Amino acid sequence: IRLMRFFRRAPQMQVSLAWLKVGGWLGAHLTGSVPQAPRKRHIEAVAVATDQLGPQTLADEYGEPGGERTPAVVRSSSAAGDVYAWLAQQRRPATIVEFGAAFGVSGMYFAAGLEAAGSGHLYSFEINREWADIAERNIRSVSNRFTLTRGSFEERLTDVLTVPVDIAFVDAIHQYDFVMRQFEILEPRMSPGGLILFDDIDFRKPGARMGEAWRELAGRPDVVAAVEVNGRLGIMELMFPAA
Repeated sequence: IRLMRFFRRAPQMQVSLAWLKVGGWLGAHLTGSVPQAPRKRHIEAVAVATDQLGPQTLADEYGEPGGERTPAVVRSSSAAGDVYAWLAQQRRPATIVEFGAAFGVSGMYFAAGLEAAGSGHLYSFEINREWADIAERNIRSVSNRFTLTRGSFEERLTDVLTVPVDIAFVDAIHQYDFVMRQFEILEPRMSPGGLILFDDIDFRKPGARMGEAWRELAGRPDVVAAVEVNGRLGIMELMFPAA
């Protein structure tokens, strides 16, 4: 029986970590390897099929009239997906919030982790309505433990979410002002010791200042751990209030 369990164990996937602050739960548990996400083969197959849909129109909020993106360009990497699923399994959050959902790849990974944990719910927000239709279909192929809201996190959060947030994933418009405003709305709604993830901290479009936003937030005194994963994903852990 022990041998069978050994061979069924998920393979370990390597990730590169650059710590800005080492502490809290993250510092004690996140290492240079995480298990492969449950249902990874299915998720990646869905991602490939989604990319075959071709370029999809951007919402006006992006300020790029006529702009388009292909699903492959905006999706989370498979390595990041392993981290998302691992966090959902290990932390067993009651509530995960992500904005935006894009085409649902990150949502599929979070949902796979929640399914493996047997608890929790994912709340996704997406301002691109055509994208949201695709994301909803994709995430539902993995789990029903999610609610997808068409609209911005800033405008719809209070309509949708009435409970504290255990894990938040910020992956919408990659600009300093947007990210800082989203953090201000999100931070008081976080659970003590909650995790906030920021995708594309390496985004270098002129004027975007994503790296600056990440470093500024990671340096806050109420952040007990902050780490960069594969140079692209930033994860921070908030402090528990003093007893």
